[in-house]
Amino acid sequence: MAKSLELYKRFIDDLVETRECVLARRFREKMMMPPNTEELKAQNDLIANLNDDDRMWISRLLQSARDGGIHDTLRYLNEEIVFNDMKISVGGVELPVEPFGMTLYQDWVGRTEGDYDWSDED
Repeated sequence: MAKSLELYKRFIDDLVETRECVLARRFREKMMMPPNTEELKAQNDLIANLNDDDRMWISRLLQSARDGGIHDTLRYLNEEIVFNDMKISVGGVELPVEPFGMTLYQDWVGRTEGDYDWSDED
């Protein structure tokens, strides 16, 4: 169980590490892209013409949309695991199901918000 639990923690933490929405960062930091397409030119024009507060709000909305997608995917996976006997394995080692009494998405949210310290669970 120890190896599978470590793999579970890594699975959640890897998702936390890949959480950042690149488009949200572009808006937040006013990063322009080489306008080699009409879409990028339109995005650059939008970014350039927004004030700092509006760029921050759009950045938050974009990040929220990405977070929602990750959350919903984990919710779906958790339901498949619990109700349809789906398994997730890494290198042939099956990940435990709700090892901390929380769903995949609850563990992800806890780690994302910094409320959840794995060392407290050992």
